[in-house]
Amino acid sequence: MAKHAGLVVEGRSGTSVLAIPQDSAGLARATASLATEHGAHHARFEGPLLWSVIAHTGAVDASKPREQVRQTVLVTGSDGYTVILALGEISPDFAGKPVILADHVDGQPLAPEHLRLVVPGERRAGRSVRDVVRISVGIPQPAAR
Repeated sequence: MAKHAGLVVEGRSGTSVLAIPQDSAGLARATASLATEHGAHHARFEGPLLWSVIAHTGAVDASKPREQVRQTVLVTGSDGYTVILALGEISPDFAGKPVILADHVDGQPLAPEHLRLVVPGERRAGRSVRDVVRISVGIPQPAAR
């Protein structure tokens, strides 16, 4: 996939917003280390909270917390790797897990095409996505009966 100046954040309405990393300067930030099946990753990741990014872009309506428990967040990397989080996991009205969209590692900025999703506290880093290009918020469809 080609290099890009930001990432696409898509809400339930289907509207896409190009979120430029520089726009995240005023958002709530966190730091985390990444644990893998090979032991602790010895790098410190820093960036805006995923919740702050999707709320800032309007992909989720923070004023309607009841809708959040049935929504998901699909995060896709440039290599096509995707992971899903429940919106309630990261919503401050529910679990409030400090999942970050890292734009710095060990104090050094990452290029916009190398943003990384970091889910702290996981024993394996299976939901860590490198080179994030798309974040989509939606409601999963129930299986047909």
